[in-house]
Amino acid sequence: MLRTNAFKRQRGQAMIEFSVSVMLMAPFVIAIIMLLVQWALVYKEKVTLNGATFEAARFGALNHGAISDIRSALAQGMMPLFMGDDDSKTQVVRALARANVRVRTHATIEIINPTRAVFNAFKTSVRYYRQARPIREIPNDNLMYRSSATRNIGGGQMNIQDANLLKIKVNWCKRLEVPIANWIIGEVVTLTNVSVNPTDIDYVAYTPVNQQLRCNALGAATGDYYVAIESYAIVRMQTPFRI
Repeated sequence: MLRTNAFKRQRGQAMIEFSVSVMLMAPFVIAIIMLLVQWALVYKEKVTLNGATFEAARFGALNHGAISDIRSALAQGMMPLFMGDDDSKTQVVRALARANVRVRTHATIEIINPTRAVFNAFKTSVRYYRQARPIREIPNDNLMYRSSATRNIGGGQMNIQDANLLKIKVNWCKRLEVPIANWIIGEVVTLTNVSVNPTDIDYVAYTPVNQQLRCNALGAATGDYYVAIESYAIVRMQTPFRI
């Protein structure tokens, strides 16, 4: 009888403990869910950036490696991020305009190859029909029959075939829009509450890369948090490269 009464008195203890545990764990569970949603959005934008970067490199290969054409193609590739449910002509024009603005403010494009040193090593002067002056460019015709002899450029060996590989790098500042997750990630990437003094308890031996610093500056100007994502693409030139 005493054992039965003791059991009855303890029957509600598990429910109370569970309720307290839920109350304590709820903030962490919510934060994890928000972080997962934010990660999915970042991943989606990274996939879009990868495709846009390849299209930008391809368009550049068809237009003598002109950075303006690369930037234009990148904006077209990033258009899906700014499209709504309406696929009308007006919506497409608006999305393209927004993508062009974002590419100029949120992105940097770097031509990794050919560099200025590579261009100077392999350039030739060509006079085209009705051109007043010869144009300097890296020859692109008959590459399979050209000499594959290498030259020492910047401590590395490169031949004319290598010089005709257009490689670009695109850095993109992704805005963090999910509540809670944007603050958690933003505090990590911006490091606003740490010390640069190694003797302080808040010291962190971490320096954001230059692109993240640029995204941090963009966030400081707009009041948002941004994380830097990057993408690479490499294609063979289909036209002579010019600078």
